Amino acid sequence: MLLSPEQWDGYLRGVTYDGPAACGQAEVFARKNGAKLSGGGCEPPAPGGDVFSVTVLTTGQEPQDATASARAVIEPKCTFTPPEIPVPEETEPEPDPTEPTEEPEPEPEPEPITGLTCGDEAWTIDPDDPTLPSAVDLFTVRLAGNDE
Repeated sequence: MLLSPEQWDGYLRGVTYDGPAACGQAEVFARKNGAKLSGGGCEPPAPGGDVFSVTVLTTGQEPQDATASARAVIEPKCTFTPPEIPVPEETEPEPDPTEPTEEPEPEPEPEPITGLTCGDEAWTIDPDDPTLPSAVDLFTVRLAGNDE
């Protein structure tokens, strides 16, 4: 996905989440806080949604174990404006197979990817050595009530 900028806008707007990976991180976070996923566990958003639901059970506190549920809204901090795709130049028809052909042109080097802006910071991604902002730079996560 990294080198396919046409997919970035959906990811940054929350239309395209990796639900299983996000729920896996919710489970890791719960364990770090002395809990485990329970009941419905983690429910990623419906397509186009932005709310994850998580239910956890505290562990190791018997008989005082408790269950809690939370809803987290993911809000993007970044925008992405895809680069303009150049209009291909008209090419000459293929030469007659009996004519000698020229050497094929080498594959062009990939261009840096631009158009990702997080807050006031514009990012330029080098396709040969990609470095991206971290999740905390890309998104804000806040707890939500049941009516959100």
